[in-house]
Amino acid sequence: MGRIDLSKSGGMSGRIGPVVAYLTKDGKQVFRSYIKPADPKTPGQLAQRAKLGIVNKGLAPLRKVIKQGYPDKGNVYRTLIGKACREAVAGTYPDLYLDYGKIQIAEGTLQLPADIRLHFDPLSHTAVFSWNAQPVNPSLPGNDNDRVHIVCFDTAHPAEVQTLARGTRSAGRASVTLPEDWEPATTHFWIYLTSHDLRHNSNSIYLNNHPRPDTGYPKEVTKT
Repeated sequence: MGRIDLSKSGGMSGRIGPVVAYLTKDGKQVFRSYIKPADPKTPGQLAQRAKLGIVNKGLAPLRKVIKQGYPDKGNVYRTLIGKACREAVAGTYPDLYLDYGKIQIAEGTLQLPADIRLHFDPLSHTAVFSWNAQPVNPSLPGNDNDRVHIVCFDTAHPAEVQTLARGTRSAGRASVTLPEDWEPATTHFWIYLTSHDLRHNSNSIYLNNHPRPDTGYPKEVTKT
């Protein structure tokens, strides 16, 4: 039979068969019997689990995009998971869905362009974006050479999420030709800007090309 010298190991924590070991705040080693957590599966618990599952599945493809949009926040993805569970799951259990219009994938003090609009050309399968090229808020930073980033995400092809650099603020216009198998009805877009030196981001703005009667979003643009 083996022996463990806890005085040299610094203590134990975790479950060992029917025993749970942990350290108290004052460093005291404690052992207790493992008790299986109750799982009554109430409607509220089931709904909460369903929300978490929907959010985890829906945001997983955007993990890298979100980290790029919040470069100074190391734990932002986990934070957004919690926020999305509270604010971005719509519908009534069990008919729940993730409202991507309430997901902000970038944050910062750089001002967004005014009057951002989206038009989809079905013949060329191209999304065309336009905006007011002149910075309009003197209290916020913004320059003609701020870089425009467009995030494209088709929920039917989650592994193919794209972040595309599309010129500068001064252009006032950008376009993205979608892959042939992407459907406008399942594709979501966000735009955000970065300063030319990449030190500052703007907030993101969400756009879609299709009416959302379930959320009441307008056809062309929904701000986040």
